[in-house]
Amino acid sequence: MRALIAFALLLNLLPAHAEVYRWTDDKGVVHYGDKPPKEGVKPVELPPLQTYSPSATTAPAAAAREPANPALPTKSSLRIVSPVNDDTLRDAAQSISMTVDAALQPGQGLLFFLDGVQQNKVATPSSAWLFENVERGEHQLGAAIVAADGREIVRAAPVTVHMKPPVRLR
Repeated sequence: MRALIAFALLLNLLPAHAEVYRWTDDKGVVHYGDKPPKEGVKPVELPPLQTYSPSATTAPAAAAREPANPALPTKSSLRIVSPVNDDTLRDAAQSISMTVDAALQPGQGLLFFLDGVQQNKVATPSSAWLFENVERGEHQLGAAIVAADGREIVRAAPVTVHMKPPVRLR
């Protein structure tokens, strides 16, 4: 049984490639799907997935000989890709999943904010965060890249989301 579970988890790690199509119906409603509804609908160009690979570590002696120069500029960028600004979310679990597009340099990590309050105590290399137990109403989501010493390097433009209760179908 454990081997089956481990195998299933490994299959989830394999990269999946599927086309995503976007179209607007006769009523003006935008739809997304993995199959085009008719001929002539072209796939949507999606941003690349965020990946992380740990950098090679240097020996302590080498690090002591070459002190880091904090005056050198670093190329860091950060953008919240999901959810989009002014999104209305209806999650029965009252949670918000957030994804960022971050160019992290070695030693940098991400902090995530809900209504200006830092949510993770320690910076993380993960480009996604799940905000749980979010109350109904309007909220500001934010993220920042920080250096190993906690110094903020860049902050993403915040997005506003509206948390509403799930729609009940009769």
